[in-house]
Amino acid sequence: MYTYEKYYFRLFSPLLGLMAFIFYLYGEIIGGSLSLFLAVLVSFSYQGIMIDPGKKRYKKYDRFLRLTIGRWEPLSPPSYVTLVRINLSSSRNLPSPLVLPDNRKSAKSYKVNLVVDGRERYVTVCRGRLEPMRHEALRLGRLLGIRVLDYSTPEKKWIL
Repeated sequence: MYTYEKYYFRLFSPLLGLMAFIFYLYGEIIGGSLSLFLAVLVSFSYQGIMIDPGKKRYKKYDRFLRLTIGRWEPLSPPSYVTLVRINLSSSRNLPSPLVLPDNRKSAKSYKVNLVVDGRERYVTVCRGRLEPMRHEALRLGRLLGIRVLDYSTPEKKWIL
């Protein structure tokens, strides 16, 4: 079984912490305690994916401490894994995780997709910096026994 999980910062954590402080400041113990509990719960937030090749299914999920939100979906037969470069600019919304640019005009992020022979065409597995994403693409390709296409360079070559 393939599993990839990454910490995901949510803006709600500091806002809920601020709400808890304000509630306690005005003597509202119940509201402050509830806000503080939610702030702690949301601050331990992870996003991930699990791929079960034996049962031909995958699950994208959000995890807060031990509470997992997500469901299993059927997985069409996989063809290959791709590593894709995404050019980010300041003129559009930046997907997480944000990769800081070298020249401050644009940034590059990389995404691993599992290309399948089905209606959905591909399943997004993860995104981030180049080396960790290359490692994850190779790990997924080896686990599923399929090829890996590095689409992040002009050569667009098979690396597995």
